[in-house]
Amino acid sequence: MQGGFASMENLSWDDLRLFLLVARTHSLSGAAVQLGVSPSTVGRRVAQLEHALGVSLFVRHASGYRLTEDGSGLLDEARRVEDAVVQLRGHAADLGSTPRGHVRLATNEALANLLILPRWAEMAPRYPDLVLELITGSAVQDLYRRDADLALRLVRPESGGLVVRRLGTQAYAVYARQGLAPAAGKQGREDLARLPWIGWDLSVQHLVQARWQRERFPQATIALTANSLFSQLHAAERGLGLAVLPCYIADTSPLLERCLAPSQCVSQDIWLVIQQGLRDSPRVRVVADLLTDLIHENRAAMAGTG
Repeated sequence: MQGGFASMENLSWDDLRLFLLVARTHSLSGAAVQLGVSPSTVGRRVAQLEHALGVSLFVRHASGYRLTEDGSGLLDEARRVEDAVVQLRGHAADLGSTPRGHVRLATNEALANLLILPRWAEMAPRYPDLVLELITGSAVQDLYRRDADLALRLVRPESGGLVVRRLGTQAYAVYARQGLAPAAGKQGREDLARLPWIGWDLSVQHLVQARWQRERFPQATIALTANSLFSQLHAAERGLGLAVLPCYIADTSPLLERCLAPSQCVSQDIWLVIQQGLRDSPRVRVVADLLTDLIHENRAAMAGTG
């Protein structure tokens, strides 16, 4: 630790949490949202922290707040304190004979609504002191920022400090309303390219299925774009065009049929991700076991072979 941090022993956890939030979000407003205060309050507290330490922690760039050399020096120490606080809170929540407390699970909306919530509704009465918090979205940084205890993801995290396990495969196929396109195996790619397609909004072009569609059918006419999987599903059911959809969802629709099989489309691995310090927590284990069993039981439908 550099000499500028002589008053480190006077720092509180609130000071370090403030510092970590600004460092991770690169903005006062981003940290303010998570702290429930105004950006001006965050700015004032950062200035007070810098004054107390006698160093500058951040420099303002066009891209936001960036760490100075002294700020980078404090970052590793702050992370170690954060790890200790997280583990201490987890141990406190796990005291007693039954799982209790809150478990924050990050996943996407489809997995949450179609698989996880129905199972949790069955299990919740067995754990009256356990509260499941669902965070849905396509972002993968929730665990890095400690916004979640565990996650069910379709992209493998590369960051350290996480326990990562592959649970299965999510396959996709091309679907259309019955009668709109020839059934799977009865047409070529040229036939499909001449039909209207449902595309993805610019904000989600990074998704695997969106990239695959662009690369395989670059000249196809896009009849409608959406940023929601369920909007894509409903648009396909109404005959607006072909769509690349997860098999476990689209195969249950009586209005849709496959016009390109999963073996000719794209797939993703399904990953269970847990914060390293929480892997043995009873409350987290309850949810992790639920997710493991859920994907195992539905593996055929998820892989498009059920």
